[in-house]
Amino acid sequence: MDVELFKKVVPHQCRASMWSQRNKPGKEHLTSTVCATVKHFNCVVTCVITTCLGDPSMKARDRAKVVEHWIKVAKECRALRNFSSLHAILSALRSTSVHRLQKTWKKVSRSSPPGLPL
Repeated sequence: MDVELFKKVVPHQCRASMWSQRNKPGKEHLTSTVCATVKHFNCVVTCVITTCLGDPSMKARDRAKVVEHWIKVAKECRALRNFSSLHAILSALRSTSVHRLQKTWKKVSRSSPPGLPL
């Protein structure tokens, strides 16, 4: 999905002069391709956070398994050189709402190979 979005990015839409006009009425089209990539990034972040926190009945061990899953996905994204999704997953895991889960992080396996700074 990221590749398809990045293929559509129009370079001139990345300029600051265009980006500053993105919210003005009638100017939304000026940065549509860049906004699509940002929207997708934010959707990935929301998905990760929601799966970690969405079920209030989850215990720390259950949340730790979800976090471990996302770490595995992030490692695969890195191997595939999908740096956009990798960064989105890491951003979600570093978000205040997930990062503050001290009991959960204590239960996350430390046996994972190093390489992804969390």
